[in-house]
Amino acid sequence: MRPADDATLREFETWLSLLTDGELPERHKWKAWFCVAEYEQPDFEAVSAMLRDNNASGSFVFLGRDAEEQAESMEMLDADGHEIAFHSHRHHTYAELSYDDAHDAITTGLAAIEDATGLSPDGFFAPFLDLSDGTVQVIEEVGFDWVLGRTDHEPDGIEITPPVIPFDTTLLEDHSPSEMMGQLREKADAGESPFLFHPPVIEFEDGMDALEEWIQAVEPVTVAEQIASGGTGMVLDCVRPVRIK
Repeated sequence: MRPADDATLREFETWLSLLTDGELPERHKWKAWFCVAEYEQPDFEAVSAMLRDNNASGSFVFLGRDAEEQAESMEMLDADGHEIAFHSHRHHTYAELSYDDAHDAITTGLAAIEDATGLSPDGFFAPFLDLSDGTVQVIEEVGFDWVLGRTDHEPDGIEITPPVIPFDTTLLEDHSPSEMMGQLREKADAGESPFLFHPPVIEFEDGMDALEEWIQAVEPVTVAEQIASGGTGMVLDCVRPVRIK
C-alpha cells in the first residue's frame, strides 16, 4: 500500500472533522454536496454571464491542484474581466502550518496556475481563513496584493482582511436564500466588504435567483478593483474542496 502524502492527509483530516459527529444533520448537508459537486466550464460561464449582465465582476478563486483541468475556465473568466485569485494548492487549513509547509503549499500552487494558464494571481483567499505566523511570513515574501483571512500577526506591506461574517454558507444553514441575501444586502449598504460567496452551495439551496438580485442591487467588483478604486469586493469560491488522489 502506498501511503498518502502529508498534503493529501492534511486535506482529508481537515474535512473529516466536519463529518464525524454521527448522522449528518440536515443543516450540514451542503458540506457533503460541496465535497463532491464539480463546477465545470458551463457553470463558470453561467456565473460570469450573470455578473457581466448586471454590470458586475468578481474574484474567482482556484486551487493549484486543479490548474490544468480548469485552465480553460480560468482563461475564460480572465477574458471576461474577472480576477483570478489563489486558494492554495490543495484545500486544507493554514492555521497550524509551519513556514516550510506554507511555503511549499503556496509556491507550488501559484506555479501550477501560472504554468497552466500564464496567469499570476495577486490575491489569496486562505481556506478556512485562519493563518499561522509561518503562513503570514510566506505571504509577506510572495507579495500578494490582497489576502482574505484572519491572523493576530501584523504583516508588513499587506493588509490581511476577513470577509464579511457570517457569510453565505453559514447563513444558509438557518435562513432561506432570500433571507440570507437580505442580510448581506444590509451589510453591503453599510459599506462592509469584501463578500465571500460559494455558488455551488447557493445553487444546491436553489438560491441563484436571490444571488442575482443581490448582484443587481450591489454591482460588486473584484477585490483588486475594490482596493484600487473602491466599491464592494466579491470573492467567488466554486472549488470542490476534497479530491483524494
